[in-house]
Amino acid sequence: MRNKLYLLLVLLVGIVQVGMAQEKTITGVVTDADDGSPLPGVSVVIKGTHLGTATDAMGKYSIRIDGKAVLVFTFIGMQTQEIPVNNRSVVNVNMRLASIGIDEVVVTGYGTTTKGSFTGSAAVLGADNISKKTDANPVKALEGAVSGVQLNTASGQPGAPSTIFIRGRNSYNSGTQPLYVIDGIPIESSTMGMRSREGASVSPLATLNSADIVSITVLKDATATSIYGARAANGVIVITTKQGVRGKLKVNLTAKFGLEMLPNYTSRYRLLNQEQYENLMVDGLLAAYPDDYENKDAALADLYDTFGLKPGEGANTDWMDEVTRVGKIQDYNLDISSGGVSENAAKYFLSFNYFKNEAIIIGKDLERFSGRFNLEQEPGKVVKYGLNSSFSYSIMNMGAGGGYFSDPITLAYGKMNPLIAVRNKLGEWNFENTQYNPVAQRSKDGDRSEAKTYRAILSPYVTIRFSPAWSFTSRGGLDLYSIKEFGYWSFLQPQGKGMRGWGEQGTTTRTLLSITNTLSWVKAFDDHHVNMMVGQEAQHTRENSSYLAGSNYPVEYLSQIELAAKPTSASTSLDNVALASFFFNGQYDYANKYYLSASVRTDGSSRFGSNNRWATFYSVGARYRLTGESFMQLASNWLDELTLRVSYGTSGNQDVGGSWYASRGLYGFGYNYNSQPGSYRQQAGNPDLKWEQTAKFNVGVDLALWERRVNVEFDYYRHLTKDMVFNVPLSFTSGMSSIPTNVGELENKGFEFSVGVTPVRTDKVDWTLTFVGSANKNEIKKLSTDLPIESSITIVEPGRDIYTWKMKEWAGVDPDTGSPMWWIVNRDKNGKEISREKTTNYNKATKEYVGKASPKFQGSLTSSLNLYGFDFSFQLNYSLGSKIFGDNLRYDEQTGAAGVQNTTRYVYENRWQKPGDEALVPRFVFGDKSGANSASTRYLMKGDYLKIRNITLGYTLPKDLVQRIHLNNVRIYVSSDNLHTFVAKDFRGFDPSGIAPNGVQWWNYPTPRNVMFGLNIGF
Repeated sequence: MRNKLYLLLVLLVGIVQVGMAQEKTITGVVTDADDGSPLPGVSVVIKGTHLGTATDAMGKYSIRIDGKAVLVFTFIGMQTQEIPVNNRSVVNVNMRLASIGIDEVVVTGYGTTTKGSFTGSAAVLGADNISKKTDANPVKALEGAVSGVQLNTASGQPGAPSTIFIRGRNSYNSGTQPLYVIDGIPIESSTMGMRSREGASVSPLATLNSADIVSITVLKDATATSIYGARAANGVIVITTKQGVRGKLKVNLTAKFGLEMLPNYTSRYRLLNQEQYENLMVDGLLAAYPDDYENKDAALADLYDTFGLKPGEGANTDWMDEVTRVGKIQDYNLDISSGGVSENAAKYFLSFNYFKNEAIIIGKDLERFSGRFNLEQEPGKVVKYGLNSSFSYSIMNMGAGGGYFSDPITLAYGKMNPLIAVRNKLGEWNFENTQYNPVAQRSKDGDRSEAKTYRAILSPYVTIRFSPAWSFTSRGGLDLYSIKEFGYWSFLQPQGKGMRGWGEQGTTTRTLLSITNTLSWVKAFDDHHVNMMVGQEAQHTRENSSYLAGSNYPVEYLSQIELAAKPTSASTSLDNVALASFFFNGQYDYANKYYLSASVRTDGSSRFGSNNRWATFYSVGARYRLTGESFMQLASNWLDELTLRVSYGTSGNQDVGGSWYASRGLYGFGYNYNSQPGSYRQQAGNPDLKWEQTAKFNVGVDLALWERRVNVEFDYYRHLTKDMVFNVPLSFTSGMSSIPTNVGELENKGFEFSVGVTPVRTDKVDWTLTFVGSANKNEIKKLSTDLPIESSITIVEPGRDIYTWKMKEWAGVDPDTGSPMWWIVNRDKNGKEISREKTTNYNKATKEYVGKASPKFQGSLTSSLNLYGFDFSFQLNYSLGSKIFGDNLRYDEQTGAAGVQNTTRYVYENRWQKPGDEALVPRFVFGDKSGANSASTRYLMKGDYLKIRNITLGYTLPKDLVQRIHLNNVRIYVSSDNLHTFVAKDFRGFDPSGIAPNGVQWWNYPTPRNVMFGLNIGF
């Protein structure tokens, strides 16, 4: 054994010596092809690795590599170039302005490559596109901009989390969100804390500063994602932050200030003013009690008397106007970067950011302080080390917890009316009749809900180069995220008043530790290029929380939890999850025409029992560049690129619930029997529970025409998820109702494309257009039982979309009586419709399949024009084919059943009033018992929209002018987000794009529109 180890050591030393013997120093100058000026800060990297350098202030670089390696030159705004060294000692490069598409750098987390040599499917969003958006959560910049990505944000609240589906939803009960990787470190992106349970918490991604990000890469297919194994079934989003560049000290200052307002939503959804309200209520009273009133004046007097008022004393209060305001946004960023002029000097990037968003809803705002320090140094030819780090502290006011009826929007629609004044005649808060006052609840003495978040992300790394071919990299990671929350229901709301105040306090801390080690071998010989990597990764996540709640406060205005005389709840929790991984990735290309890739990863997760703790995932991919063939030279004057891609592989999903296997969470403990401690069995664990696995197939084509003025990418894909976890029913004799089991199957298939066109490209004018689109079809293949999962409006069953609507069909309003009607559909034994008839009895109506919430087609159109120093851009997002169910409309569009509650103009303008009316809304009558507001297609609306997502106009001062005042660059601009949304005629709501993926509209926080003014100064 000792002899074998000795022989192996000799062989390894020999290999290293041979590699070092082939090493040589390459030097060169990188210049701008248009004017010949040197380009400082150009990244020069050995293809397939992180190894490289950057050009100095004069555009010069020096790097030691294998003489047959390939160098990749990248610079923001320039075309990426791959240059074979071919044993040369000097390699000079001229770089041109970038066109769109094929030259983008793809960052996979374990390495970098270019789209031109990547066998997988990925999309890259650059810093320019990210910085144009003003959201606190930088990932929202992906909305509409990347094909195959569906982004939904059900709340316009600052820092709100988004739901992202990459090529559809790939699970039913388990996790559906992509894995996020920041500078090579996988992080946790799920929300946590008290408000997380209510869907009102801040996203952990909102702790990131958009100005620090250089690119966001979306990895879609198996070749791109399988290297991440157990966490990649839902895709991977890689975020890369800015680094220091070689050259002199650079200082950049960016200041943004803006205003945000309510969206310009449809008038159909606006509340009634006082005159409209009086008319409608009087009609309702006369319809319900015709014998009780002599005339309309008598009914009006009775209405006012309900609120202790006399006719003419109404306040004409616009409650939406009272609970909203013109919000303010401030965003100030300072960054400093340098890299010295010598190759051995340290490169660093340092930034500070202050962000504050006073929201459009009173009582809600977000304030964030953040900083970043990235450092890298290569003191010699062997070792390179660095650190990526970020820190943030945020304060978020969310109003109050306690569900929808402590939310101002809900109260404005669901409890208030225009007769009620905000304050009474004595100047005190007015709680007459409704007991609610959303303005009072958001006052300084009202409800409170505050969250303070602390986050630190650290990633130290070191790379050791044994030779140009062999290198070893070790990278550590720490993601520390803590949130402290406080909530208080004051005496100014009925629930709080009844309990003499109710307070809650919670602290949740999540710590993620990781270590990644990789050994890479890169070799070039003749026309062959090989890049292989083996690696090991370990990750541990620990999350612990504590919670306290109490009521019965001695003094109305003191809200500290220790003052509560009656403790109502106390709990703690602790969760530990560990993941161990081993992986291999290999890439090969011949003559820059034929590309092959393969990866294998084995993961072991503590989320599963010992029977299925380990799983292996893999991928294979190929790329064929037809334009590299000699027979394509006849088309070379117009065809720049024609490439075919294909890939297949598997990815896993370990996010199946932390306590679903046999040894965790089986028993509950507490004072559950006559105030005595005890335990009870609360679930049946399954030791055979295993990973959900998604098999991914992708085929694509890349096309570039006429000096890359036209770039086209097209992909077709099919994802099949097997072993989905469902709770399978058990015999009641077991004492348990169900057991989690791997039984389900789900399929996603579709196509996506991106078309980029550059109609004009000169020294002074550059205009690009990008049109992206995608279509995804989702289908349940198998459930846990033969019975569907059905609610009053939805159904989940094999053969149908996961978001299928099934409900009773609205048949309109009886023109003679104004009564609501629904359809009874008669079918034969094969389910074919024979006939249908109308009924005024809701219970007799039949449920029918009426569409789905998933869009059929979605995407965007983006234009960017640069003209003599001016820049103008816009982005239009669109979505077609979805249907939205307005669950809130069942209350907002009340027709008398809710009495004096206000309603919408849609009801007022379209209600039945006399026999013969062809109306959309039934008659308004107090105490209505017709069931008109029961769930049916009356509230099912088209979700189609076209949104002006962003418009930006800027001007960059001429270089000779700014240099006279000793500056590097100056740019001023104005931009607007969510300027307007064009919706379907039947849509009633704020914004169809601001609704959860399941298509259910509730009292959603509206997505604001804003106008921002900005100034960029480079020193």
